[in-house]
Amino acid sequence: MTRKTSTTAELAWNHAVHDIPESGLSTQREATPDELARIAQALDLIVCAGLNVDYTIVPTVGGHYRLSGRLRAEVRQACVVTLEPIDTTIEEAFEAVFWPQEHMPAPESGELVVDDEPEREPIVAGQIAVGRVVFESLAATIDPFPRKPDAVLDWQSPNPADAPGGKTENPFAVLANLKTKD
Repeated sequence: MTRKTSTTAELAWNHAVHDIPESGLSTQREATPDELARIAQALDLIVCAGLNVDYTIVPTVGGHYRLSGRLRAEVRQACVVTLEPIDTTIEEAFEAVFWPQEHMPAPESGELVVDDEPEREPIVAGQIAVGRVVFESLAATIDPFPRKPDAVLDWQSPNPADAPGGKTENPFAVLANLKTKD
């Protein structure tokens, strides 16, 4: 399965930092039919039937903002064995910390350090890109090789040597014929 990358945002859900109160902002969002169609196309789904998100944005020290929430999506994918549709319900928590762009740490070179801290995201043009975090969380959660539980691959090879108990021809057998001609 190939995932397509898009130049337009599948979910343009942004919040201006100046609109977020000091006590934080809690909200719910539901993707529109147009957004669901863009998500399905970008993630190579048959259909994305629904996406509901609950999230909170809380200001922290230093002009940073913590985003935390939960998404619920209804998606339909094609089974990699039978190509029959598979309906899946995805429920996933997500979290990110938004930093002013000028305070973002420089990319590190060398070994990648894995820690328990949420992903750091830049605040671009005074906007917190909630939709991008939701989309990336959904994309990371979707099974890249969906398979129905009872799907069985009944593969038939055109080469009889590949059948169970079939004799595989030695690729060097032709060289043995050359040796006897001398």
